[in-house]
Amino acid sequence: MSLLDKAQEVLAGFDATKDSANSFEGLPSGKYTVIVNTFDHHVTPGGWDGLRIITEVNAGEHVSTKDYNMFNLDETTASGKKVPDSVISSHIKLIAKLANACDITLKPEDWEDIDHLVAAFNFGQAIGKIVTMDLTVRENKKNPQYPYKNYDFEPAEQPEPITVDDKDLPKDLRSNDDDLLGDAKSDDTDIDDDDLPF
Repeated sequence: MSLLDKAQEVLAGFDATKDSANSFEGLPSGKYTVIVNTFDHHVTPGGWDGLRIITEVNAGEHVSTKDYNMFNLDETTASGKKVPDSVISSHIKLIAKLANACDITLKPEDWEDIDHLVAAFNFGQAIGKIVTMDLTVRENKKNPQYPYKNYDFEPAEQPEPITVDDKDLPKDLRSNDDDLLGDAKSDDTDIDDDDLPF
């Protein structure tokens, strides 16, 4: 698609005199097969601290589109305002669902803090796992560039691992002992302790 084609598609119905350029361009509501791309403890330049989860669609119309989100698990905001229990409960359930989808069993000590959760997911090899993500996007009238997003995660079938045997490699890249030893394999030389340099 040329730049002209893309511009015509994007600007159809857009009024530059009154419409915001910051409209949401992420994934629409739907069920996607995604790869877990990032699961880490992230602090934004503005000081917002939370658990960051990034997934990437690996099939279908939105292939390669990434979904970004951060979740705060603190009971109060940076300004001291209490975070509703329902919000924290929802985030905890979301993390538990993602762990299940990644075939990770979280232990009580993994819930100590964000860094322990990140370690559990990373040691559990969640990065690169394929999961099913059910995404629901709702408009945020106050901040349209940050719509409300609800998630559900389920396990998905993992691709068969690729195995490469020495016989599949070119001869000069094989690790076969016979190839590495060359002519030395037929040498039956006896080595005496006096011949050793140490």
